[in-house]
Amino acid sequence: MIPRQRPSEDQATRSHTFPGSTDQVREARRFARTHLPDHPDAELIASELATNAIAYTRTGAPGGTFTATILVRDDGTAYLEITDQGGPTTFGPRTSTCEGGRGLPLIAALITAWGIKGDHTGRTAELPPPSR
Repeated sequence: MIPRQRPSEDQATRSHTFPGSTDQVREARRFARTHLPDHPDAELIASELATNAIAYTRTGAPGGTFTATILVRDDGTAYLEITDQGGPTTFGPRTSTCEGGRGLPLIAALITAWGIKGDHTGRTAELPPPSR
């Protein structure tokens, strides 16, 4: 579990709220790419978390939204958070015809830490500092 960190002088925070429609996944990727240019995996991570928010929570219902928040420390460590509008904490069983279920393990392979914070309405990913 990753605790929510307060911005300090050595951190920069950006946040944007998007409508909960599938075309906004592209905009979430653009947001990550713009604010995390030194983190090549940030775009993929933002895409997966935004897609999950739309597909599996109330975010995807009419009028739903999700918020992407990026916090960057001076050492380059970045936090990318997608806050959705809540939904089930468990999902149906995987079946042989189900295409889902690979995104979160993919994210886990790309980052140093991740978790669900607070009331299960957000997913937080920690990206390591960029390699120099």
